[in-house]
Parts: sequence; structure tokens; C-alpha cells
Amino acid sequence: FKSEIPPPEVIEGIPLHKTSITAARAMDINNSTVSGNIRAVTKLLGQGGIFDPVNSDLESPDISQHVVIIHGDLGMGEWLQAAQIRRSIEATPWDRLQHIIFIPNLFHLKMACADAIWRCFLQPLSAREDETSLMRDVTQLRPRETGIYCSKPRFRQMHVLIGSSGTCCRLDCWRV
Repeated sequence: FKSEIPPPEVIEGIPLHKTSITAARAMDINNSTVSGNIRAVTKLLGQGGIFDPVNSDLESPDISQHVVIIHGDLGMGEWLQAAQIRRSIEATPWDRLQHIIFIPNLFHLKMACADAIWRCFLQPLSAREDETSLMRDVTQLRPRETGIYCSKPRFRQMHVLIGSSGTCCRLDCWRV
């Protein structure tokens, strides 16, 4: 049957664009300090060909209308925020690190989402009363662990519960 299926029709095609990827060189920088994070960011930007437009003789693209997205763990985010606060009195946007936007990595995002789900759908007593509540799923999926989910479950327990409950809801969607 596969040979009889035609290729899909292109409706709004996105043009292909080859993106070059360059591996960053190793740096001997202590990034557990604010100044170390500033040096690491400026060296990474330098390796990518982006330099201070005012104080550098090297050719650099104009990034004044752009941002540089940097992701990492929450500690790095705190260091970068402290660096931006520390440099907020500087004269140029480059020196103020104004172009840097921090995005937490996926693991920390998942942890925050799991905690929010627990705070909204398991912790409050009123959230456990409805027959469609997440606590009802806990009593079916983990009947011996309901006390843990009512208090403060660990991230891994919440992660497994969210995945299992979501799978059960998708498999049970035919009833709706």
C-alpha cells in the first residue's frame, strides 16, 4: 500500500536553510562566579564572531536589534541576572549585557511544571474531591502511595504519575 500513497501536497512550504554549526572551544574559566560567567559569555560570543561593537577592532555583525538566548541550569541564570544587575550602570547596551536572555534548560522546566501540577491538582483538599481529579488517578495507578502524593512527592514520582495518567487519559479518550 505504501507505493500507492502519493507524497503530501505542499501548502505553505518553509524554505530550507542550512545552518552552520561550530563547536565551542574549551575555556578555563570558573563559571561559579559572576565575573566568570561574564567572561564565559563574552568568549562564547567571540568564538561565534560577535564582539563588542564599540571597543573592538574586529568585524562583528550588528546585534543591536537581536537577542542572544543562553540556556543552562538555574545557577547560571542567577549568575547572569546578577551580572546584568551589576552592570546596569554601564554606558553601552553591550556592557550592560542587555542582549542576553536566559532560558532555563528543559529539566528545570519539567521540575517547575511537575511542582505546579502538584500545587494545583494534588495539594489542595478541594482538588481531590472531583471524580475526574488527578487524585482519582493516583488511587488507581498507585493505591499504596496516596499519602505520599498528598504530602510532597519527589520529582521522579510526579514525573511518572504525570506520564502514566496522561497515557491512561489518552487511551481512555474513546469514552468521551
